Amino acid sequence: MNPEDALRGDIHEALNPISGSTPDLMSGIVPRLRPVSRRRPLVAIGQVAAVLAVGLVVGGIAFATHRARVTPAPVTTSPTMPIVAGPGANTAWVTSQQASGGAYTGDIVTGIDPTGHIVGTINARDELRSPDGSHLYALVDGGLDVYSAVDGHKEQTIHLQPVTFGQPMLSADGHYFAVVGNTPATLQLVDLVAGRLIASAKLDLPAYGAPIIVGAQAQHVYVVGATVAKFAFDGTTLRLEQSTTGHTMACDGLVVGGPNSAGGLPFRVLADGRTLAAFCPSDGRVTWFDLVAMNVTHEVQIGQRNPFWVSPVFSGDGKMLYLHEGGTGALHVIDLMQRKIVTSTKVASARTNPLAWLRSLLVTDAYAGGISRTAALSPDGSWLYAVGAFGAPGGVAIVHLPDLAVKGRWLPDVSFDSVWVSADGATIYELESGDQLRVLRTDGSQIAKVSLPANTSGFIVPTTP
Repeated sequence: MNPEDALRGDIHEALNPISGSTPDLMSGIVPRLRPVSRRRPLVAIGQVAAVLAVGLVVGGIAFATHRARVTPAPVTTSPTMPIVAGPGANTAWVTSQQASGGAYTGDIVTGIDPTGHIVGTINARDELRSPDGSHLYALVDGGLDVYSAVDGHKEQTIHLQPVTFGQPMLSADGHYFAVVGNTPATLQLVDLVAGRLIASAKLDLPAYGAPIIVGAQAQHVYVVGATVAKFAFDGTTLRLEQSTTGHTMACDGLVVGGPNSAGGLPFRVLADGRTLAAFCPSDGRVTWFDLVAMNVTHEVQIGQRNPFWVSPVFSGDGKMLYLHEGGTGALHVIDLMQRKIVTSTKVASARTNPLAWLRSLLVTDAYAGGISRTAALSPDGSWLYAVGAFGAPGGVAIVHLPDLAVKGRWLPDVSFDSVWVSADGATIYELESGDQLRVLRTDGSQIAKVSLPANTSGFIVPTTP
């Protein structure tokens, strides 16, 4: 056996322990996962540096052995149905996590417009973006700061009860803001049009990691944990109206959503206003929950290679859910109306780092900043832009959703971590490994390449609960 074959055998043997379905993997993987705060990713990186150093050497040899060049196809993905959006909705805002002495100190949020120019920066934490893309919101000590998405200037500060760590969410129309935080846990409801806190209520749930759903006109607010609590709002006070018993929405020990719920991940209230569709990142389960009857009505489960590798992307009309696994290039299409898996296919070449599983064993993305957004939809729902993960080259796969055909690949020799599409669909922003941002047109041509602060982690996208 020659050295190359011996190396290949060693890699395959190392990967064997994580083969099989996700439920089979959980019992072996979960004990090795260390819950790392969303705000302590730099510490997690330090914990795995030694392992990744070895992985880079072996992974580099593996890439040299298996790499194949793909020629980009001349495909254009111009939008046909732009959405109505607010000022600044076409500007990308990305977060870069800052630390001092290994401790998280906040985020630098940078705005880049479609020409590739930096339009402003914000120092913030726990950021959200309005559904129309025109405003950014950030929790501060004793308040909520409101920023313009045009240039990042602060418009106002709304006073709140202190929130040390919170899980914020906006209503679908952007009128209301809600957050759960502190011990004892407190639910606070803000009228963003009036610019003030309008109600609060204590609740018996964890202070951090409880996703929130704000119903139409804020008549109901739901706190989604292992149980679901429904609060009624009469214009003055919040009153606990109903709660489930048992682990109705449990997700292998994690609540559905958790730190991934901000910005619309990973659940959506469907058009009927009463059905919650939620994706569980740890086991690949999609759950339909009736917010009126307060019970689970249906579930389906996809096969996934590893927990927390799948990025959920909802269609604009909320009828479809696309589950893209950045580590393998797999794509699962879920019809949320018919409540079934329509198809499962592959939209990317297998060019990921063969030792990426080492990172997933030691650092769980669900704790260390959320699920990587490895896929994004065009506003008209016709195109899906999918990237790989874990530092592997492969560029951007261009998927035509009506027939699920891969029409081309942009920048195939570049490694991307995340992707976002502007509100008008005319600009695609790609976050490259190494804190670089590429700004592309819909034909794949590059407008600009922008250097960002260290430890850039992802986009702040419009919130759609």
